[in-house]
Amino acid sequence: MELTTRQQEIIAMTKKTSPLTSEQIANQLGLSIPTIRGDLRLLTAVGILGSRPKVGYEYTGLKNTQVNYANLYEQKINDIVKKPALVEPNTTLQECVNNLFLKDTGSLYVVDSDQNLLGLISRKDLLAVTVNNSDTESMVASMVMTRMPNLITVTPDMSIMSVGKLLLEHEVDSLPVVDTTESTKVIGKITKSRIFEYFIEQGEKD
Repeated sequence: MELTTRQQEIIAMTKKTSPLTSEQIANQLGLSIPTIRGDLRLLTAVGILGSRPKVGYEYTGLKNTQVNYANLYEQKINDIVKKPALVEPNTTLQECVNNLFLKDTGSLYVVDSDQNLLGLISRKDLLAVTVNNSDTESMVASMVMTRMPNLITVTPDMSIMSVGKLLLEHEVDSLPVVDTTESTKVIGKITKSRIFEYFIEQGEKD
């Protein structure tokens, strides 16, 4: 398995002392916790590290696998894009809440009749609105969404590595995927969980 220098350092640390919390690992590397979060998730996802809540990370052993993660990082996201949950600008907040739970998603994409991206509504957005407003019955999606062009979007020809960096940099769980030639046309979404699910799938094949 091809690992980055930082991932190898984390493995060496946990081999020497286990368990270690993410804060302890970050301090030893001289980095912030958000910077190493992706490394910890990957090492946990492929079984090199074990994670115990409130205890920390511990070394569980390198698996005998020939998965080339350097190549996986450069794979395009096209094949792992998920179907997005879409609503229209005049969708009521109650309908938005229902959509979030029925579709078990963390965000809704607000689009026009041609599926052009107008904005995004997250669970946090809906929670903030319902907590801070006593009368939400007349409110619709367009009133609470984060509007374009204030959204980060990606295209299906981007690599897993570049998309993963954006997810971590902006501290979001998902990003809208738009058409390569039409920058507002929504064709899907990419999430942190889907990327790590893909890594596990590739590991199990070998």
